[in-house]
Amino acid sequence: MTPTHTGGLRAVVTALCWVGLSALAAYAFTTAEIHLGVPSPELMDMLSVGPYTTWPRSVFLLWMLAPFLLALGLGARAIAGSPEGVGRSFRALTRTGLSRLVLVLAPWLLTPSVLAQEDGVRRGAMLATLLGWSFALAVYLRPEEPPGDGAPGAPAESVERGGHRPMLAIMAVHFALFGYLTIVRDRAHWSATVDLGIFKEALWNTLHGRVLFSPTVGYSFLGEHFSPVLFLLVPLYALSPTSECLLLLQVGAITLSAWPLYLLGVDLGLGRRASAAVAAAMIFCPPMHCAVLYDWHMDLLAVPALSWLLLALHRGRWGQACAAAALMAACKEDMFLVAGCMLLAHFLARREPKERLNAAALAVVMTAYCAFAMFVLLKRFGPPPGVRVYMGGPEGYKFLRYYAHLAGEPGGPVAALLRQPFRFLVYALTHGRLTTVLVFVGGLGFLPLLAPRRLPMLFPLALMLLSDNPELVSLGYHYGAIQHPGMFALALYGGAFLVGNASRPQRARDAVAAVVTVGSVVLNLVHPTAYLARLRERDPLAVTAQTRRVDALAAQVPPGARISAATFGGAMFSNRPWVGVFPEGLEQAEYVQVDLQRPAWPISGAQTDEYLQTMLRSAWGVVDYGGGAVLLRRGADRRRNEEALRALFLRRTYEVEGTQQTSFPNCVERDPAASDGRARVVWPTDPRPPGWVVHGPEVRLPRGRWTVRFRLKAIPTRFEGSIGRVDVYARGRMLAQRELAPGDFPDRGWRDIPLGFESSGYDELEFRVRTDLRWVLGADVISLRADDEDAAVRAIMEPGRAP
Repeated sequence: MTPTHTGGLRAVVTALCWVGLSALAAYAFTTAEIHLGVPSPELMDMLSVGPYTTWPRSVFLLWMLAPFLLALGLGARAIAGSPEGVGRSFRALTRTGLSRLVLVLAPWLLTPSVLAQEDGVRRGAMLATLLGWSFALAVYLRPEEPPGDGAPGAPAESVERGGHRPMLAIMAVHFALFGYLTIVRDRAHWSATVDLGIFKEALWNTLHGRVLFSPTVGYSFLGEHFSPVLFLLVPLYALSPTSECLLLLQVGAITLSAWPLYLLGVDLGLGRRASAAVAAAMIFCPPMHCAVLYDWHMDLLAVPALSWLLLALHRGRWGQACAAAALMAACKEDMFLVAGCMLLAHFLARREPKERLNAAALAVVMTAYCAFAMFVLLKRFGPPPGVRVYMGGPEGYKFLRYYAHLAGEPGGPVAALLRQPFRFLVYALTHGRLTTVLVFVGGLGFLPLLAPRRLPMLFPLALMLLSDNPELVSLGYHYGAIQHPGMFALALYGGAFLVGNASRPQRARDAVAAVVTVGSVVLNLVHPTAYLARLRERDPLAVTAQTRRVDALAAQVPPGARISAATFGGAMFSNRPWVGVFPEGLEQAEYVQVDLQRPAWPISGAQTDEYLQTMLRSAWGVVDYGGGAVLLRRGADRRRNEEALRALFLRRTYEVEGTQQTSFPNCVERDPAASDGRARVVWPTDPRPPGWVVHGPEVRLPRGRWTVRFRLKAIPTRFEGSIGRVDVYARGRMLAQRELAPGDFPDRGWRDIPLGFESSGYDELEFRVRTDLRWVLGADVISLRADDEDAAVRAIMEPGRAP
């Protein structure tokens, strides 16, 4: 056979392998992606059905199209690439186009292996790692080198354009997006007295002569956390005493934290592109979404200070390092732990005696200050005699309760850690703790592990993982924000190690940018706290007619009046001398406002109902009500009490999309025909297992016969099977249920599905809608009616009277 024929045959074989492997990679990825949210028991049943699992073939193949085209593109790049410039040991694996194709698409073929993990978040982190390295390999094996990349140490700026504008654009997008989201969240009444309201109270009272006093805490906030940084915010709050002022300041702090990290990457030789990728990945990291969109916390002001500290340490600017460390210490009394670990890493990585001496001195000074704040100043500003400690806690520094499981160790927790380090290393990498590590390290392509001399920068994360508080371990709420700069700076150092040892530095820089960018994008698409995730654990929020009605009630409260308000939405009342979290402070309050459409924390929904019904029977009068909320005033006219009681408790109506009690968050859709213009709609293509479109709210109803109406719509699809059911459930007992049938939904419109049941008067009831994920099923409103309303009124207003 002639060389021409041999070359032609090789090209045909390569082309067939290219298409075949791309199709197989797309099939593997699609199988993994659609099952990411399916728990292990249901997963094995679904995978055993056949090659298309439980999906119709046409739907599955359509879902495969985008990954197939992407795999084709990566495969083409790999085949056309070249092993020139790669390491000698790596060159054997990249000699031919076919071997490069297999190398680039191999991570795709491994994606179903992530389903072996029971933890859904860990699955997403592993998927991000696999896809990130696939793209990084494709970039590293590109066919041509850009000009100026011929030798080690060639400057990245010779092949990068745009200056700092891309990084500045990324920061602008971040500030605009999360600034908008956090303000909408506040205006939709999901901001809480605990925590946003506490800071508003402290700042407002400082402006009025009571230094950082918080009525909710019961004493100065400096006795809860010693955070003198709050004094710097007082002038800003004087100019704009609003929630928006604090929320935008917090978002701006996180946005600005990207800039020092970006400059650090440029200084390390990663170039602007890779540095921008790492900095952007930090501020868009899913745990950071959770922190930014969870009320307001002074911890987040320390994030840009920590980024600044890391840059100053690298540049040897100790004046700036001291200023950054001081700002961190002013944010919270425990910041010496984080800053100290960064200084320890600097001490170990640098050889100059002066650098080491400065690092040690700054660490000692900061630790001494924070210890003084924790054990002296907190007591000085803490609760006066007769006032309880806010939210309780042990003697001493109460936040050590999160490590109470270590307190019983012989010699104390520190001695136990030193005596049995491997025991605690294993503990820190089990269950959800390993998931947290993989979210960080896996999403960064394991780059942080390539800088071993700076691994002490991971110690603050290790301390979090030793906690027995699941929110700390999972970096929920605001707890994870301060962990980000150290981890992502470590990724920069790891990337710099790769670039410094690469024969083609620009290839390595671009590979670093690729692995971080793709890992970040995948995490943002699959992590449950990410705003863009399909399986996001929170609904998109909006200002609706119901929230505007609640705003109208709040506007009727005089500015200086003492009010006890439910925590969600309670932050709107913070700018006043006294405010309580319902039901606390009822003996002092002049007004009470409660929104029954929001969670009842810190008490249950049934307890909230009991409190309100007791008040309607006593000296409290209804000022106004509507939208599932009520405003009462002590001593007001009581003639509207019965009218409000009927509307709130006997004709109770709540919007399904207004509650977060569901198996399918992030499934709210706009619908002009829905009662509030929005409804929760679940499609059969949802990757989660069959479950509850809505459940809850666990309320008690007066004894008697009731009817609940579920406003639903159902649309048939190519999936065959049942629709689902509605039921009334009471803690282990089914009071009533009804299977949904095609005849209930003759068209695509909304239909009322009634269901009668008997209430004992003692059970906490849930009204549930279940989908079997065969039809499109939407839920709009759930409404309750007592069959004998007058008897129910008597049962509430005259509870001691015999029926």
